[in-house]
Amino acid sequence: MTNRHELSLEEKINLMKEKENELSHRHLCEKLNVSIDINTHVYEWFSLQRSKNIPISGPILQQYARNIALQFDQSTNFRASNDWLDRFRTRYNINFRAICGEARAVDSTTVDDWKSPLHSFIEHYDPWNIFNCDETSLFYKLLPDRSLVVDRNDCRGGKRSKERYTVLLCCNRSGSEKLKPLVIGKYARPRCFKNIDMKHLPVQWCSNRSAWMNSKVFTEWLENLDVCMRKQKRHILTFLDNALVHPLDIQLENIKLKYFPPNTTAIIQPLDQGIIKAFKTHYRRYLVKHIIAKATVATTADDINVTALDAVHWIDAAWSAVTEVSIKNIFRSAGFERHTLIDRVDMVSLDSNVAGDVLIDNKPIEELDRVLKHLMIGGKTISADDYIIIDDQIPTFNEWDDATDRIISIGGFTNDDVENSEELPGEDPPSLSKSLELIHHLRILSTAQQPELHSLITQLRSKLTDIFLNSNSSKQRSIL
Repeated sequence: MTNRHELSLEEKINLMKEKENELSHRHLCEKLNVSIDINTHVYEWFSLQRSKNIPISGPILQQYARNIALQFDQSTNFRASNDWLDRFRTRYNINFRAICGEARAVDSTTVDDWKSPLHSFIEHYDPWNIFNCDETSLFYKLLPDRSLVVDRNDCRGGKRSKERYTVLLCCNRSGSEKLKPLVIGKYARPRCFKNIDMKHLPVQWCSNRSAWMNSKVFTEWLENLDVCMRKQKRHILTFLDNALVHPLDIQLENIKLKYFPPNTTAIIQPLDQGIIKAFKTHYRRYLVKHIIAKATVATTADDINVTALDAVHWIDAAWSAVTEVSIKNIFRSAGFERHTLIDRVDMVSLDSNVAGDVLIDNKPIEELDRVLKHLMIGGKTISADDYIIIDDQIPTFNEWDDATDRIISIGGFTNDDVENSEELPGEDPPSLSKSLELIHHLRILSTAQQPELHSLITQLRSKLTDIFLNSNSSKQRSIL
């Protein structure tokens, strides 16, 4: 006789499913609690290290998280992936930045002593005649590889020095004037500069054996700027750091130099406060877009080339893209503010932020983040913030006092420039008639698929046609 309390097969199956769901839910809760515990422990450890001014990078944080996970569960499969790192950074609002030794060593008393008389330095100069200049290292073909580590010693010679430029930027306090960037490369005339008039480059091009700034190049740049200001009948005040390559005894007629105190530029120099970061953000956006465009037709990684000519045009475009408003805001946050009615009306109001952060346009950083998501190097991606600062601490002048940059060339060749070329072969430009044919294909593309490009291509076609008509290659034709 069947026991009336005996469960049917269907009831047994449902009961087993309930128990399975309960166990699964309990296991999920346990995993979630463990994950929360890992995040909490990692953040507490991170906060402790930063309170000691110990720099912590993403990989270090990931390795510590793995160690914590193993302490919770030896059989864990927690990997502290890049996705976990991104979620962790978002949760705790962490932005990894280069931790500059100079910034950590800044004496607040020195900064206050500098800012107190600052207004007396600038009161006799209009904002458009107050300038700041500074150099930055730029690895102009640097791929966004999260595992890449750039060592200062890599710059002394070899492949790294060939891939690095030193860029001198200079702008005025009002943001209305950004001088043409000075770019120092390793070679006097790379192959891609063949048949190009160096005077027509969008940057000032200089060269030495190690692509560093030195006193001779900087002095000549200052003297040329002084001549330019004399022609314009302008007297300007220029702020700069006290680097060894910046001469203290130079005689100038229309430029007055004012040097920042040692170990303070990370706090009070406008270019260090966010202008250079904005420049590098735009540059690397152009670089990543170039890599993505090349990758669509490349068969191997070697087909994705970046030439010096590409770099100088991106440098020019990136510098032009830094907005006037951003420059004004950064100068103001660095203490360059004259309390006049004009300034109060003209300046964009600034919120009080965390020390070291400046209100600049975040749209370029967001755009760089967006395009980086379309590019993976070795199966990994990198955030825009990490990519922008990857070469911030690379020296811009010879810190080792060796003879690698003694031979100088400005806008031409040197007798000792024995390797006067890039690794990449030069590329001959298409003829004007061929260029017009290419524009025709682009117009078909814009008409059929990308109508937002139509007006730009039409303008380009019109300009190129004018150049063609004014050239010697244009011949009179009859239309029957």
